[in-house]
Amino acid sequence: MDSSYPHLGKEALKQIDLPDKDRIYAIQAGTWILYPRAKQILARLEELLAYPRIHRMPNMLIVGASNNGKTNILHHFAEKHPHNPNPEGDYSIIPVLFVQAPKKPDINHFYDLILRAIGQPYAIRARDADKEREVEDVLKNIQLKVLLVDEIQQIMAGGQVKQQEFRNGLKGLGNDLKISIVCAGVEEAFNTFNTDPQLSNRFEPEFLPKWELVDEYGDLLNSFERKLPLKKPSGLRSTVIIAQKVLWMSEGILGEIHEVLKRAAVLAIKKRTEQITIEILEGIKWTMPSKRKVAPPSA
Repeated sequence: MDSSYPHLGKEALKQIDLPDKDRIYAIQAGTWILYPRAKQILARLEELLAYPRIHRMPNMLIVGASNNGKTNILHHFAEKHPHNPNPEGDYSIIPVLFVQAPKKPDINHFYDLILRAIGQPYAIRARDADKEREVEDVLKNIQLKVLLVDEIQQIMAGGQVKQQEFRNGLKGLGNDLKISIVCAGVEEAFNTFNTDPQLSNRFEPEFLPKWELVDEYGDLLNSFERKLPLKKPSGLRSTVIIAQKVLWMSEGILGEIHEVLKRAAVLAIKKRTEQITIEILEGIKWTMPSKRKVAPPSA
């Protein structure tokens, strides 16, 4: 490691001598930190992938605030288990499939999203029963083991009948294919699943709490600092006032913590300070998450 920048990790060291615009681009592109709670959930996902096919497969519901890391965990797991083109066979082998829940509880549209994610042509106007059979046949052929469904709270955007149809379709896929289904959503999703005794009994919740001023949060800040290509150490963990300020600005939400630090690092490069300070944090353009839906006062 370059002794000139002991506060940086390997990737940031590769970027540190790039022109400012390239360093800014690298910062804005972002990074992902494999923190302890994410590791625990990923380990459980690996267990689901290795689980034998039985009549009652284990499922999971990942619950957390918006932008608190749920989608990144799902993407990380899916990327770790990529599609196998399987040129010798008739179908690719896809053990893990990521889809987003439809914007309303329409099970036929959900089937369309699954087929689209696989790259399978489909008839938009096919009857629900026909589409269901097609989806089940294709998912069997690709040897699916784990279906990841993000933003599952979106099924609440319809009436009770449509919601129940969607929940029944979800249960049917798991039962008929003997696959594990992993859903992710905000707290409303947890409440919705709890209204259905069968779903609440089958989907074990895994919670992603907001961050607090504890050692694990300090470790997170230290990990981010090692990935931000700034030429001077910011002491994000050791400088308590900075750690508190970032936590307050982000309201303890992981994605917001990351965005605060990205904007601050970019401003530090532009201001030639090359480190994140209280003054830099106060200088970024920022609206706290809870205030973004509040209308400004009328003139």
